[in-house]
Amino acid sequence: MTHRPFFRQFACLALLVFSPLLHAEEIPTSALHALDGMAPEGRWAARLTLLRNSYTRRFDNTGHLTDLDTGYQGLDLSGFSLMPGGAPLAGAKLNLDTKIVTEYSELMFGYGLTKDLTLGAIIPYARTTNHVNYSVSNGANAVLQGALTAGLGYKPLGTTASAGFGDPTIGLLWRFHKGERDSAIFGFGVRLGLARKDDPNNLLDVPPGDGSTDLRTRLEYFRDLGRGFDLRLLAEYQIQLPDHVTLRPGNPLTTVATERLKRDLGDYWEFDVEVGKSFGNWRYSATWHRYQEGPDRYTSPNGTDTSFLSANTDTLADQYRLAVTWSGIKEWQAGRLPLPLIIKLEMQDAFRGRNFVDVRDIYLRVTSFF
Repeated sequence: MTHRPFFRQFACLALLVFSPLLHAEEIPTSALHALDGMAPEGRWAARLTLLRNSYTRRFDNTGHLTDLDTGYQGLDLSGFSLMPGGAPLAGAKLNLDTKIVTEYSELMFGYGLTKDLTLGAIIPYARTTNHVNYSVSNGANAVLQGALTAGLGYKPLGTTASAGFGDPTIGLLWRFHKGERDSAIFGFGVRLGLARKDDPNNLLDVPPGDGSTDLRTRLEYFRDLGRGFDLRLLAEYQIQLPDHVTLRPGNPLTTVATERLKRDLGDYWEFDVEVGKSFGNWRYSATWHRYQEGPDRYTSPNGTDTSFLSANTDTLADQYRLAVTWSGIKEWQAGRLPLPLIIKLEMQDAFRGRNFVDVRDIYLRVTSFF
């Protein structure tokens, strides 16, 4: 009972904030289901995304599915010991099994400078666990650990977890076209390379971002097709700016010294073709997604060969998404919700690729306005 006055005040405020959305039949699907990311003029929009995935396989350079440990599973370790006085691993072979699990969250928020211009930011956070089971065929696990730690200067081999903020993005969205049944948006942003970079002394480290500063541009087009169907098209191009990183320039199992290298990660394209069908407050959608990235390039100031780092880094992935979205805008208008909520559950799966992991993502997105 004590909360009723608050909700009445909030409802009155929300009525003023969302006065452009009073007539549900006038709301395009892109706004009703928060597809376009635009905030109401003079107000804020916020979206929280939660993701979880895991993978044990990858698409190799020829597009074939292989185990994540290909190249290391069954590796002959004869003569591998670099530890002073250490026994050689004569006839020993490595048995290795890894599984990578990622838990990712992202807060996106924007402010409507005008009804067609939104300024906003994206703040990502990730926790990645690299689950590792390994053994040496002759039982010389300690010898292998000694070779890695004392000989090569690595941290002990084993399950590794890392967590931290990824690379945040600041940018804007400009709706430069708005018709009765369609609209188009241009986006520009700068992704700031603030994430922790890869640890060169940890073979299993998976940092929360690549630490590269990038320029992001995108075009999106939305159209209501009639009879509850709608179409969304997206193209995004990201320029990854050169920077410097400290890495081992060669094969990690034979290279001891680290160097500060110039790095230029490959620029990439992303494309979406999405078709949706609405039934009342519900929208079901299917999307074809393509990710395509150019090769990475590394340069050593000492002239060291860095081809190992650049090998097989050009990436291609074809993925599909299936999603269901519930929009609470109409329920809010009817007074059955204290604030507008839009909830989306989505699954994304890779069905073809090159130098890309065979990953299935599960997303939960919650959007609101205030």
